[in-house]
Amino acid sequence: MEQATEVFWHADRDEWLESANAGSLLVFDEGENHVLVMYASEKVADLEELTKRADEPGFIQMLALGDPKPVNEALDLLRQQAEDGTLATLPGRGVLPTPSRAMIQDNTREGLSDRHMSWLGEHVGYEWIFFYALEKIATPKQDEHVQKLGPEWISEVERVITASNPITSALRDIDKLTWYGYVDGNLLAGAMGVDRTEHSDGTTGSHFSGLGTDPAMQGNGVGGAVMAGTINRELEETDAATFGMWSWNEKARRLYNRLGITEGHEYITYSRQPLPEYE
Repeated sequence: MEQATEVFWHADRDEWLESANAGSLLVFDEGENHVLVMYASEKVADLEELTKRADEPGFIQMLALGDPKPVNEALDLLRQQAEDGTLATLPGRGVLPTPSRAMIQDNTREGLSDRHMSWLGEHVGYEWIFFYALEKIATPKQDEHVQKLGPEWISEVERVITASNPITSALRDIDKLTWYGYVDGNLLAGAMGVDRTEHSDGTTGSHFSGLGTDPAMQGNGVGGAVMAGTINRELEETDAATFGMWSWNEKARRLYNRLGITEGHEYITYSRQPLPEYE
């Protein structure tokens, strides 16, 4: 498995496996160069119940990564088993329902067969790009302003992130994340949250979310200083720094490329139901 796919997968593997085991697992095919996971989010008795509930938002989840050839083969087998009544995990015979949501890696999608592409949900969106760093990056100017923030800064963090990045899920988890910020005296000019995790390959990770710069300070290098400074400080204690960004955000993409952060793959969601603008 090439590095970008491997880093992404090991960061999220345990979460996918836990979710799959909590519901009804259909397939967990993990090869040297690919991954295919498909499951129902709740236990179902048989294929008939799975089919009846397939239109429930998010009920059947799928993830496909890596080399499209073995992904095609695994999907061929899974769909044929459903038609033959030989699924290993569910009794019943019939057409395997389209996933409620399927997240497909860009290079996997490029080689996915027409048969499987047409089977996926018709609503397409939530394109985002995975970025990661395994080594420290060049120290930018103004790094001396970047520091880990204590709880006394939370109200200021909320102010900055709400003003600059109001759609981020980090606002929901503001009290659970570790926050870094750009501090100039008593002023918080920018901030970013970090969630430390254990990866499935035994390494540790720092997952970033909620990067934001006070609108009054934008254009002064604050965002880059916070991002680079946080990466370098976290990599003193963990093995990988990871985060995602919406594909449409070219300004952020240029910043991350300029800082020397490794750009991984793009991920696209196919849904049976229309996708809300954001979640």
